[in-house]
Amino acid sequence: MPSAFSAGVEPGGLRSAEEIKLLICYLLNSLNEPVPRKQLLEIIYGNGMANFFDTGAAADDLIQKGHVHESSDGTLRIADSGKEIAETLARTLPFTLRERSVQIALQLLSRIRANKDSVVTVEQTKKGYKITCRLREGDEDLLTVSVNTPDSLQATAIKENFLNDPALLYRSTLAVLNQQIEQDENTLRILL
Repeated sequence: MPSAFSAGVEPGGLRSAEEIKLLICYLLNSLNEPVPRKQLLEIIYGNGMANFFDTGAAADDLIQKGHVHESSDGTLRIADSGKEIAETLARTLPFTLRERSVQIALQLLSRIRANKDSVVTVEQTKKGYKITCRLREGDEDLLTVSVNTPDSLQATAIKENFLNDPALLYRSTLAVLNQQIEQDENTLRILL
């Protein structure tokens, strides 16, 4: 039976505070840009790499010791001393754990960046909900699509699906408009 200290930690995951601190430094150093604290910690404990409580305590300790800086908006960035730790000791972490953590973190950053350039509004109408998805680049709209749905469940699903990969809607729309598709009775295939 797992103890409270190992709850949620998959085989090969980290159990010592020092290893968890090292993983945090390694991730922040590898990504080389500020990452929201909540999302960084979710990457670690949400993927079974370490325990929820140990991960939070490790982050707090790194911040207190000045190896990681936390900004007023809740983002974490690596300090010079944290970079030294990551570069010196990163090889002590299991390779598969390092590889998996960076891959997951890059996916997270991709979604964060996409969400900065993506805006979704959901308005209740007399007949249901109107969802407007906007993909922006700087101050300019690249694509705006509005869809009406009969209920809030569908509206929420459309919003989440768009935010998961806003560029997919853009690429798909361009493919359809440029006739870069194949279609039969049951299938629509984009040729990009």
